[in-house]
Amino acid sequence: MRERRLIRLYISGVTPRSVRAVENLKAICRELGESCELEVIDVYQQAQRAREDGVLVTPTLIERSQGAVRRLVGDLADRRRVRQALGLA
Repeated sequence: MRERRLIRLYISGVTPRSVRAVENLKAICRELGESCELEVIDVYQQAQRAREDGVLVTPTLIERSQGAVRRLVGDLADRRRVRQALGLA
């Protein structure tokens, strides 16, 4: 059985760019049949968590697995790039 992926997506409120990033990431997980646990963190509500993870801009995707940390910034519209960044290509 595949390990469940924990992916954090930092956003800034309910802006069009933030909404697109969430929708794009959910679609990628569905397409790949991946078992993703998506945690969406609004930096306006949880600024301390953003600081702890070193988030400077949003949207920012962070995935930690097997000791590696992967980061990707943007609305995640380029699905090929997102899959590559997550090691799913």
